[in-house]
Amino acid sequence: MAEAIRRISSVLLKDDKQNVEQMYANTIDQSFVLSVDQAHAIHPNYASKHEKGHSPKMNSGMVIKRNSNQRYATNAVTGLIMKEIAKKANLPILQEFVVRNDCGCGSTIGPIISAATGIRAIDMGCPQLSMHSIRETMGVTDVVHGVNLFKAFFTHFREVDSTVEC
Repeated sequence: MAEAIRRISSVLLKDDKQNVEQMYANTIDQSFVLSVDQAHAIHPNYASKHEKGHSPKMNSGMVIKRNSNQRYATNAVTGLIMKEIAKKANLPILQEFVVRNDCGCGSTIGPIISAATGIRAIDMGCPQLSMHSIRETMGVTDVVHGVNLFKAFFTHFREVDSTVEC
């Protein structure tokens, strides 16, 4: 991805080679990756697998995924930005999924992209039950919540991002 951004920068500034690196740096600085797939909803048979206070429910909105071992790309800033975008668009409050420290978890492409490029990233998903099983189950309303959040991202990202100081 970094190489693609570098090549695009050089094509856009083909007559101004001296500013290619500055454009590349600005592009990385102003970019944001939404690493989105699915998230674990609280399962009634396995509620103990969730951190208390972090129990995403189906049909209740999108989920921000966090992990203390950095298996997800989400950090305080990227989580805040998405929460503010949802708030600005009057969407359901974003739910949180936190993997317990004593439980393993998978990962996503989010941390890989972020580490390789320096682009800020967040891992999110629609809440579902029985991930990776033969009968994964999710709420249909969450598809609508996801689409609305993505639309809100493209509408409000620049405005929200400009108010965040790191």
